[in-house]
Order: sequence, then structure tokens, then C-alpha cells
Amino acid sequence: MDIEDPDFLTPDQKRMERNLLTTCFRLMRDERSHYEKQASEFLSTEFLSINKAEYSIEYSIQDGLYTSKSVHTLYLEARVTIQAPIPTSRSKKIEMLIELFAQSEAGMITQNSSISVM
Repeated sequence: MDIEDPDFLTPDQKRMERNLLTTCFRLMRDERSHYEKQASEFLSTEFLSINKAEYSIEYSIQDGLYTSKSVHTLYLEARVTIQAPIPTSRSKKIEMLIELFAQSEAGMITQNSSISVM
């Protein structure tokens, strides 16, 4: 299949992508205050570790990029790394980190639900 074809994803992949985006936007809305606090903490230390029952996520700066490394605690092979550019202004840094936090967490939540149904 051609990558330019909008239908190159399978129906299951499309459903997972939709779930991921929905979860990400919900987290950005519902967890904004929490993510703002995390972003401030991260900006002062340049490192943040989040541990949940199902997954852990570590945020750091690597090669001049914000980096999120996520791992599913039961399925250690289920690892995800996301990188994002570092903006110059503090307010844009906060916004970028909020988005990174939501994307990382949404990825683990979505991945956890897809692993659970297997």
C-alpha cells in the first residue's frame, strides 16, 4: 500500500489512532493543571519520572530535545520514545511539555487497553 493513501491503516489501526487522539485531547483538557505543575518541576530539574501501576515514563532532555521514554510495566518490550523540540519562551516550553505529557500518557493508556484485549 502507498503511504500517501489515506486508507493505508487497517480498521484496527484507525480505531487505535482515534482512541489515542481522543485520550490525548481529553488528558490535555482534564489534566492541564496537573501537567502545568509537572512542567514547572521538569523545567527546574530537567528530569521527571512518573510511575503508575501499568507503566512508567521518564522525561529528560537529550540531544537538545525534550524526550519521553515510556515502558509498560508488565510487557517490558512495549517501549515508546517521543521527542519534541524545545521552544525558546517559558510559556511555549510549558505548552510543549503539556502536550508531551498528554501524548506520552495517552500512548501508554491506549497501549494498555490494546494489550488487555489480546
